[in-house]
Amino acid sequence: MTTPVPAAEPVHQPPAFASSAMTVLSFLVLLPTGAAVGVLFGFGMSWFSHHWPLGLLVQVGSVAAVLVLLALVYALTRLAAWGGRRQSAATGFAVGYVLVLLGMIGYLPGGDIVFSAAVVNYVFLFGSMVALAAGVMRSATFPGPRGPSSVGRVDLTPPDLAPGQPGSPFDPAPGGPKD
Repeated sequence: MTTPVPAAEPVHQPPAFASSAMTVLSFLVLLPTGAAVGVLFGFGMSWFSHHWPLGLLVQVGSVAAVLVLLALVYALTRLAAWGGRRQSAATGFAVGYVLVLLGMIGYLPGGDIVFSAAVVNYVFLFGSMVALAAGVMRSATFPGPRGPSSVGRVDLTPPDLAPGQPGSPFDPAPGGPKD
């Protein structure tokens, strides 16, 4: 016995211009947001590495702080994509963050150095890149729900494998079960 599949309701898509404009605006708004977070985290990290030579207890605390900052970078990247409803929003956040960190790697005017050669700084810099890349890649968008019964769920089943479709392997055999 096959269950009838309700007809899919028409999906109302926004005009192409509005969608493109939203993509550009979310990128442009989250670019300086990522830059601001990069400045905050970068100078915070430089403070931890400044106190790195003070002993084992400070080093353990610095490593714990780096792990917390990396988790926050990942969470903020995912939050940017969720809030902007686009992967481009996460990309804008990541680009702003990376541009600031790249600027902090070199010498600042006056001979100041933000990131010294401490191991914890390298963990922070490379870990930030991995956290940003993972956050952007995990923010990929999928097609929305197909009908009223699937509110809040994303249906990733290809149409030819959906139950009730001709040739679907999920439908029972015409002569009944062959067990």
